[in-house]
Amino acid sequence: MKQRMQSARYQIDDHQIEVSLDGSPEFQTGAAEVLATEQSDITYGLPWYDKGYHAYNFLSPKEFINLRTGLTGSIAKIVVGSGISTDGFNLEDYHKVITSTEGHHRIAAKTRDLFAADFNFPVEELIPRFEALVGFGLTDFNPDSGQKMHIIVRINRPGSNDFNPPHKDMYGPWDREKRLLRFVNLWIPISGVTNRSSLPVAPGSHRLSEDKILRTFDGAVVEGNKYRVNAIAEWDGSNALIRPEVKYGQVLMFSSHLIHGLAKNEQVDTTRVALEFRLFRKD
Repeated sequence: MKQRMQSARYQIDDHQIEVSLDGSPEFQTGAAEVLATEQSDITYGLPWYDKGYHAYNFLSPKEFINLRTGLTGSIAKIVVGSGISTDGFNLEDYHKVITSTEGHHRIAAKTRDLFAADFNFPVEELIPRFEALVGFGLTDFNPDSGQKMHIIVRINRPGSNDFNPPHKDMYGPWDREKRLLRFVNLWIPISGVTNRSSLPVAPGSHRLSEDKILRTFDGAVVEGNKYRVNAIAEWDGSNALIRPEVKYGQVLMFSSHLIHGLAKNEQVDTTRVALEFRLFRKD
C-alpha cells in the first residue's frame, strides 16, 4: 500500500519530535525479506550484532585532541575559502561565524565530500585501528567500482534542520541496482556532542523484514530540505530511536542495515560536529 505523508512523529529517548515530510515521494513497504545476512552484512557475527551497533575506545585523550585540532583547521580552511574570517574559530561556535543557512549549505556541500588530502591530520592511519577492533581487514575503496570512498564531516547547528531523516545507508544501491554493498558505518564525535545532539539509532532494526518498514524509494523532503537518502517513517509499528552514549575518543560502529538518523541538535547555543566513514571489508 502506498501513502502520502505530510509529517511523521518519532520518539527519541524520552521525548517526541515531529518533522514535515511534505513533498516527499510516496511511502510504502518492501518485500518480505531480510536484507542483512551473513553474506551481505560485514558486522554479522560480531558480539554486538543483535543490537546492530557498538561504541569502541580507539583514541587516547592526547590523540583525540590532535584529531579535533586537525579537523578544526580543516574546517577553518574551508570557511576562509568562503571569504569569512576565522580569528578565534572553534567548532562549537561555528554557528556564530556562519550565520546564514545559505552560507552553511555552501560549507556543508564541501564537508560532505572530503578525502584524506583535505585533512590536516593523517586520517588514513585510523583504518588499522578500526581493523583491530573488528578483527578483519577494511578498506576505503569500493570493491565494486574501485573508487575511493569520501569522508563526511557532519556539522549540525543548534536548533537547525541539519540532519538526515531516519534511513539505511545501503538502500541507495539496493533500490537502484539491487546491489548490497558490504560496508560498516563509523561515527566519531568531535565537538558539541551530548545526549541532546548525538546520532540516534533504532536498535535491532537491521534484522527486520523489509515488509515491516514503511519508507520512500526515491529520496525524501524533510522540513523543506531535499535528501538523496530514503526516509523511513516507521519500522515494525515503531518510531522509537535512542541516542547511544559515545564519548570523545570513541567510535560508534554500526551495521549499514541499521536504521539511524534524525540527529537533530537540540542544544541552545552549541554546534555539533562529527566525522563519518564507510569502510568495506577487505577480502
